[in-house]
Amino acid sequence: MTITQRDRKLFSHLSNYGMLTTKHVNEIIFGGIAITTVLRRLRILEEEKYLKRLVGLESQDILWTMTDKAALLGEGEQFKRYWNKNLLEHDFKLLNLRLALEKQGIAKSWIPEHKIRYLVFKKHGIEAAQKMLVPDGLMVTEVQTHKVSVAVELELSLKNKDRLEKNFSRYLEKKDLAYIWYICQGPLILNCVHKAWNAVKGYKSTIKLHSSLLTEVMQNPKAPWIEAAHSPAHGVSTKTIEIKSAPPWSSGEYPKTFPTSNAPP
Repeated sequence: MTITQRDRKLFSHLSNYGMLTTKHVNEIIFGGIAITTVLRRLRILEEEKYLKRLVGLESQDILWTMTDKAALLGEGEQFKRYWNKNLLEHDFKLLNLRLALEKQGIAKSWIPEHKIRYLVFKKHGIEAAQKMLVPDGLMVTEVQTHKVSVAVELELSLKNKDRLEKNFSRYLEKKDLAYIWYICQGPLILNCVHKAWNAVKGYKSTIKLHSSLLTEVMQNPKAPWIEAAHSPAHGVSTKTIEIKSAPPWSSGEYPKTFPTSNAPP
């Protein structure tokens, strides 16, 4: 079969996002044509071992991922080969969150957890990749005209209080992170996050917690950062950290800490 430029664009996006639904592929790659045409091409690419499908979502949507064969074409690396079915719903909602934030211009850049772990594994080995504290996503956004680094965590269920406190303690050791943004499925989870944060937050750290409900963010992705720019809420400070150069991970290098940044004058 002949691999088209559109196929290559699809592989590049799958390398970047990890997975996309048929609807995503249609909107981003095919420009909204008849879904039957899109499915026909996706099935051909699947039969030729360039794509693999994932099933098990509550919505019954089909997710598509690239294979090693597709990665060999040079349109991007396959950063994740195996997807946990128990976490598929979380990964799907995180994908939709990222797409919404990028569409609204909130996420200026984004690196997902699986890409960070892949880069750490490639450079330092599997043990280092497993031990490292890695958020669901590392995002760069703008607050008060300054670019800031944000660790994004999507919480769909209640987590152990000790685990949350331990993660917050490790986050507070970072010297080059501006915000930790917890996006929660419901108010009970949000309250649990706040309690864990209040138990460990250090006065010497410049890192601030920002928290939101998932439904509210998906309805209006810009609202949390408009709020952050004008008034301190949920423990958010308007003090920001400007990133004066591209984050190290944008070039494929992942440092021992988060992207280097400096306080604005």
